[in-house]
Amino acid sequence: RSKPQMHMLLRFCLLACTSASALTPSPRTPVIRMAAARATAPVFDGKPYSAELLPATVGRSSAVLAGSAALFAACVPGLPDWWSTASLDPGACSVPLLTMAASSALVAAGWSACGTDLHPITAKARGVTPPKSYTFQLLGLSAPLLASAAVASGWQPLPVAGSGVELAHAVLPFALWSIDVRLLRWLNPHVSWSEESVSLPANYAAEHGDSPVGAVLACVGVVAFEVYVQQLLAAPLTLGGCPVLGSASLIALTAGLLNHALANGLLNGLLCAEFYWTVSLMFGLSNSVLPVGIYHHLMYSMPTFVTRYQLAVDEAPSPAAHTLLLHATLAAWHCAAFAAVARLAPPAMPLLAPLDGPSVPAGAAAWAGLACVGLFGFAAASIASDYARGEEAA
Repeated sequence: RSKPQMHMLLRFCLLACTSASALTPSPRTPVIRMAAARATAPVFDGKPYSAELLPATVGRSSAVLAGSAALFAACVPGLPDWWSTASLDPGACSVPLLTMAASSALVAAGWSACGTDLHPITAKARGVTPPKSYTFQLLGLSAPLLASAAVASGWQPLPVAGSGVELAHAVLPFALWSIDVRLLRWLNPHVSWSEESVSLPANYAAEHGDSPVGAVLACVGVVAFEVYVQQLLAAPLTLGGCPVLGSASLIALTAGLLNHALANGLLNGLLCAEFYWTVSLMFGLSNSVLPVGIYHHLMYSMPTFVTRYQLAVDEAPSPAAHTLLLHATLAAWHCAAFAAVARLAPPAMPLLAPLDGPSVPAGAAAWAGLACVGLFGFAAASIASDYARGEEAA
């Protein structure tokens, strides 16, 4: 191998050791790989940038925002931990904040080495062959690998209760999915929608019907990812005195907007900012990773819907402005709905503090974490090998 090829391979393998030097721009300028474009302008990152919006969408979003504001105003006085704190512990909050910073630095290093690619789900929706998306793969594997290692080594508990109340909370993601897809259909009257596109059974069958094993593995992957987001970030922030709305905003801006915009472009970053806001608030309702893991899995199991949603975004005058309006509306509706649920339903379990670790794996949770370390480690090694072969061919 030539020295430049060895350099690229070593840099990829050392991305986990993020440092100031890792964030230095690569001698090779990052390439933004553009997806299929409209006749007027590319829509991969939301161009053309303007404030032009569809009047019908603005009117309907305004109605939802007004209703959400009224519901939230009625519920939030009874939820003081959502918006205020008696005492903030900077030491306790520093660990999740440093973890967020390290994750974003890792993604930035991956972006410097590999550039930005279209998200695989978006690519499928547009009829484009999904790209390798190495930066996205780095983001998608580093978080569950870290969470699995933390659970396996006794540093973090697995936030699952195994109770009837937890199962009751697990109904919420199914209800939320069904409401949201119909709300988004209503907010986008400029494209046609079939009933199949907003059917959960039809979408799930289209995504996983021929691969039940793949569906299980996909679910395991996103549950492990949510252990990272909720147990390593959200829970310690809340235990450290950060208000729920504050911690959800931090996670939305870092794990959502920043990381996914670097990996998959601005439109995906805007969408994911709302998504991580939603799952962080949802976790605050139950303190269990099960409902948010189910919700995350369902969001990766809706190809028929995404095809129509993507068309609605791509045909808007400004895809970025349209995406921002749609997901600001969803974020407001989710906040109000969860505030109402929080007033009515008890949590499934208390928030779990970090453990003393490290320790030899003991118990079902630790052994499950160890198995996931092997699963995600094997996937990471396969992707690193594929990247190395691509560099050799180049």
